[in-house]
Amino acid sequence: MYLTTKPTTYLIDGLNLVRSFLYEFSRSEEEVTADFLDFLADISQEEPYAMHTYEVIFDGSFRPVGPLYRGGVHISFTEGDSADQIIYERAGYLAQTGQRVIAVTDDRALQEDLKELGVKTQFCRKFYNGLKRPEK
Repeated sequence: MYLTTKPTTYLIDGLNLVRSFLYEFSRSEEEVTADFLDFLADISQEEPYAMHTYEVIFDGSFRPVGPLYRGGVHISFTEGDSADQIIYERAGYLAQTGQRVIAVTDDRALQEDLKELGVKTQFCRKFYNGLKRPEK
């Protein structure tokens, strides 16, 4: 199963996604973050994922994670705000301007707030599991 077949902006709660895999891989948050960002950057260049944009938003101040722009992937840090707040505001703006947007978060309260705006949401595992390398 792939992601949606229509060009979409995915707003991804970076820490939510990374922390949902920490215990599975028994590795540090930095290692899991680096692996996920590399994987997402690679797969975003392949069909059928290249039509999408992926905004990975991390809570907190800047930390070295490599390039902040990698193909269709943009990485940002919230500084004084929370990732939930940034995702909510950005998703609302994109939806108001008629752009397709899906928020990727495990935060149920944020999901409910976004659904009231008409924004689709997806749990982190479901999003990640939908990223399959195309068979050649």
